[in-house]
Amino acid sequence: MDIRAAARRHAGADDRRAWIELSATFALYVAGMSLALASIGHWAVLFPAMVLTSAMGLRIYMIQHDCLHRSFFTSRAVNDTVGTLISPIAMSPYKATKHIHTLHHTHVSDLDRRDTFEIYVMTLKEWQAAPGWKRLQYRLYRSPVTLILVGPFILYGILRRMPLYGLKTGIGDLVLHNVLLAAYVGTIWWVAGWPGLAVWAGTVWMATAFGSLIPYVVHNFEHIHWGTKPELDFQTAALEGSSVLDWGRLFDLVTLNIAFHDLHHLNAMIPGYRLKEAHADLEARGLIDSEKIGFWQGLGCLRWKLYDEDRGRMIRFPRRGEGAGMVPAE
Repeated sequence: MDIRAAARRHAGADDRRAWIELSATFALYVAGMSLALASIGHWAVLFPAMVLTSAMGLRIYMIQHDCLHRSFFTSRAVNDTVGTLISPIAMSPYKATKHIHTLHHTHVSDLDRRDTFEIYVMTLKEWQAAPGWKRLQYRLYRSPVTLILVGPFILYGILRRMPLYGLKTGIGDLVLHNVLLAAYVGTIWWVAGWPGLAVWAGTVWMATAFGSLIPYVVHNFEHIHWGTKPELDFQTAALEGSSVLDWGRLFDLVTLNIAFHDLHHLNAMIPGYRLKEAHADLEARGLIDSEKIGFWQGLGCLRWKLYDEDRGRMIRFPRRGEGAGMVPAE
């Protein structure tokens, strides 16, 4: 049995499991937010409550992610309805996000379609040919401050309110998402005023900052494979264009096993609550050999900035050399 056939054996939703996952996650999110709002001014309680809320908010985003693939529930309609209703917590309109995420899966590791990735990657040759202003712009963009601390909050807090590609998927979905979000934020303001909104914004910032590490590391590790079609086939792109995050059981629980990202790209119909066991099965059969990255090693991936096509690996920003001009910094 080949890997794709083995992966298909794990595809398919379990509605009972899905409703349990959703109900437990939503209940913990509501409990965390309620405790946080009730504990304003008492940091010993407030901060842990905000962390819990952020973690469950991130998990709800992962549930929406499975709904985008229509893999969380057996019914397409239920996936779409739930994905839309939880969008104020996920901070992402459903249909517009589904559109861009489908493109991401279609063009994973395709150098000709880097526009479909969450984080843009420039090649070494492009860097060498770029003018100074463009290099500076890219340096600022690839800074951890931009990609982790500031950029994700701006993306989900502001830009996702009216994504340009949302015009292709229907203005109604964007309006509904923003109305639901306004109602949710308005409720928080009604209950706890401006301090409550600050608490909510803090939970969103924590979720987006930590959550942004995930797409960075799974698609920006040193030995990632990038290529162009038709030479770049689907299986190679999925398995060599994504890594596995070995960040512990708690991380897997909170993120609905999104860490096992190579298998997710190979078969997106495997729901998150089955992805870890599916990966373990394929690994035990010797069908999958993933690039596994620990947490501290993952933070180290922040130093990889450019893709060197000749050597087939990510590298740091080059330093100025002699003659030809630029050599990779090791």
